[in-house]
Parts: sequence; structure tokens; C-alpha cells
Amino acid sequence: MSAIDKDTHSVSEHSRIVGIYSGLLFASLLLFILSISFVIWQGIKQGEDAFQRYAHGVHQNLSQTFAINETILDGFAAFLADVGMQDPNRARFYTRTILERYPHLYMFQAAQRIEHSQVIEFEAKMATQLRQDIKVRRFEFGKGLMPVDVMTPNSFYPVVFVEPVFSYGSDILGLDISSIQFVQNAMQQALSSGLASISQILELSDGSDAFVMIKPSILPGQTIPDQYALIIIQLSALTSGQMPEEAGYEFTLSYADDEPLVDVKTEPISSLESALFPTLLSQQYIDIGEDKLAINITKQIGFQQINVIVLGVIFIVTLVIYFFVYMYMKMHLEAEKVKHLAEQKLYQQANYDQLTGLANRHYFEDYFSRILSRQRREGRKLALLYIDLNDFKPVNDQLGHQVGDALLKEAATIISRSIRGDDMASRFGGDEFVVLIDQVSNKDDVQRVIKRLKEMIAGHKVSLSASIGFAMFPDDAESFDEIIRFADKAMYQAKRKNKNNVIDFKDHT
Repeated sequence: MSAIDKDTHSVSEHSRIVGIYSGLLFASLLLFILSISFVIWQGIKQGEDAFQRYAHGVHQNLSQTFAINETILDGFAAFLADVGMQDPNRARFYTRTILERYPHLYMFQAAQRIEHSQVIEFEAKMATQLRQDIKVRRFEFGKGLMPVDVMTPNSFYPVVFVEPVFSYGSDILGLDISSIQFVQNAMQQALSSGLASISQILELSDGSDAFVMIKPSILPGQTIPDQYALIIIQLSALTSGQMPEEAGYEFTLSYADDEPLVDVKTEPISSLESALFPTLLSQQYIDIGEDKLAINITKQIGFQQINVIVLGVIFIVTLVIYFFVYMYMKMHLEAEKVKHLAEQKLYQQANYDQLTGLANRHYFEDYFSRILSRQRREGRKLALLYIDLNDFKPVNDQLGHQVGDALLKEAATIISRSIRGDDMASRFGGDEFVVLIDQVSNKDDVQRVIKRLKEMIAGHKVSLSASIGFAMFPDDAESFDEIIRFADKAMYQAKRKNKNNVIDFKDHT
């Protein structure tokens, strides 16, 4: 195998090793991505399952709460239709019992219909019954509570009962609920359906928000109710315990197309999490009379749903795998490099002269045989120069082998620089060198090479001379042994005739 073939094989082997370990690294990266993806998918799936359970639980709780509220309101409306406000103490006992059992209820109220002509009589009766001055008033935005106009032929629905009783509750007594537009809308809707209806949000005296559930208390055969039953529900009590502490949740409770009754959020998560993970949505409904309450819950999946510990373990394991694969690849490449250098060293030792660096006799013969076969196929000529240094032995004997070796190195350098790139020089042994001149047409081509060689030898700083003989294929011989023998004879003929001379093989045949 030639040096070029060995280098090509080394590059191929290096590429093969790098390819194998690159494949292992790629497989590790793919496994890492798949593992990370699975952990993230599993975390998202578990988050979705937990979210669906939570949303279902909220829907169940609120459905049950509103069902209870409707039942309570139906019972209170039936109580008013049967007993009315003839016995306020009985009504107070009934409502207190309900409030103690259901703490999410904020207040009971009852409103009674009176005509404009009955306002004065009603106020006197309420003053006697409650032992305080009660006036029928209407509500005007921006002005507050104002006296009703008894001269207009209207019906009023002042509040006649409040439980629990506190200062704010006392202020409500006598308030015409039909003067509040959103309450009047709820009254009309409840009257048309005969079922409970819900008002828009109102603000309580303590600043908290609430809404009213209202239902007419109507006797069979009546078209206009004499009384309305109302329960007030505080939103904070309704949503208490419904929202988790986990970040990223939003909960809204909307009635019809109105503004949400409830709109609460937990702590927001980062914009990075919003970009990386999906947002979950649950929309369910609760029937309230003929309308529906919409429960909308959203959950932005975040890192809290992902098992970060497992991700960290996977990342560390992948780094360890990458480290070991890289180290094994590095050791493998270093071992291959050492092997290649050893092979190169053996190749150099087997095919090149260790002193001059020129091809040795073995490699030259192999190379010459290959070139000779090619030239024979192509019908071309080649020449072989046989060079012997003159007076080398006395220099070696008198000045020592170290000087002789230096002289041989200089001669090898001169010969290498004198020949063409396609030609090859070889040290045959001792002070003898052989040069293959490839692709020559005639002896003139050879003489030009020899002339350049002689000039460089003669012009070198070290005093050198050489005897050169040459032979040509196919003019002088057909095989390597013959050509080398004929060139050798020509060289000895030149040495005997005149040192530093050149003799063609045919010059002495």
C-alpha cells in the first residue's frame, strides 16, 4: 500500500470513527428530546386531567349552591304568599334558620306592592309596626335615595322586610326596588317566567359585590304579584374555596350577556410559560330559571405542571452520556492516530532510507515495476540514472561517518531538487543513487535532467562530484534488472574514464 493509499485509508477510518460517534451523539440527543417531550407531555396531560377535575368540581358545587338558592327562594316566596308580613316575627324566625344553615346567603328581603294612593297609609303603618319613621323612596343614580312622587299613578315595591337587621338593613326599608333599573329588569323576567331571576352586580355597604336572586310571590289567579321575595348573595362567599392557590387560573361567572358576576384570577405566570405551554378552557352552564349562568375557567399551563426534577435528571444523564461518548471518541481517535503514526513509521522504515529520506531499493523496484508496466502499455519511454559519488570512501574514512552521512544527505537534497516532480530518486546503498526519469522522448530529455543535476552538484557549497550512467527503456533494455545493470555498467565506465562524467549505456557497448 502506497503512502497516498495509507493516508486515504487513515482519513476514511477517521471519518468512519467520527461518523459512528456522531451517530451515537445524535441518538443521545434524540433520546434526550424524546424523554423531555414525554415528561412535558405527561405533565401537561396530568395538568389537563387535574384541570378537568377541578372544573367539574366547581360546576358541581355551584350547581348545587344555586339549586339550593332557588329552593330557598321558592320557599321564601311561598311563605310570603301564604303568611305575608302579617307576622314579621314568624318571617324572621324562618329566615334566620335558613341563614344559620347556609352562611353563603347574605340577606333576605321582601318587597310589597302599593299604589301611589297608598303611600301615606303604608308609611304610617310601617312606622307603627316597626316603631321608626319609614318613608317610601326611590333610587336615582348620582343622587341616591329620593322621596317617591305620590302624585304619579304608579305602583311601588318598597322593601318591607330585611333579615339580618343592621344599620344598612334599616336604610333599605321603604326602598322602591322597582326604581333600580337592573332590579326591575330581573323582576319583569321573573314575573314572565314565574321562576327565579338574577340581577346585575350591586355594591354592598361594606364595599363588597353581591347580586340579587328575585322571584314573585304570587297567588293562583293573580297576574300582578303583591310581593317579591329576594335573597342577596355575596360574591366572595359564593366563590370562597372555589379558586386554587396555583398560579395561572381565571374564573368567571356570567349571566346572560351581562358583565361577569364573578371574575377572579390567581397570580399570573410568566410570558415564557404562556409562549411554551397551552391554555386550558372549560365552559359549562347552570340553569337559572329560563336563563343560564356561564362558568368559564381557564388555566395557563406552566412549569409547575412539569416534573422539573425528572427533567434535571434527564439533562444530567444526557450530559454524562455526551461526556463519555466524547471521551471514548477522543480516545478512539487518539488510538487510531497512534496506530496510523506507527504504521507510517513502519512504512517509512520499510520503504525509505532513514538517512536521506529517499526511497530505498525495495520501494524503488516496486515503483519502477508499476511505472514500467504503464509505459509499456502506453508505448512511452523512461530512463534510469545511476549515480555514484566520487571519492566518498576517503572522505568517510578520513573525516568520519558523521561527515559522510552529512555528505550523503546533501547529495540526496541536490538530487531531489534537480529532478522533476514526476521523477523518483532512490538511495540504492552506500554512495550510490538511482533516479527514474519518467516520460522521456529521447536522450536529449535525459541529458537536460543530467545537466541540471551536474550544475547543482558543481555549484553547491560542498565540493561534490559524481559519475553518472544511464539506460533507457525500451531502447536499452526491457526489464528493471537489465536496465539497472546496464546503467550501473555505464556509471562504472564513466568513473573509469573520467570522474564527474556521464556515460550512456550505448557509449560503451
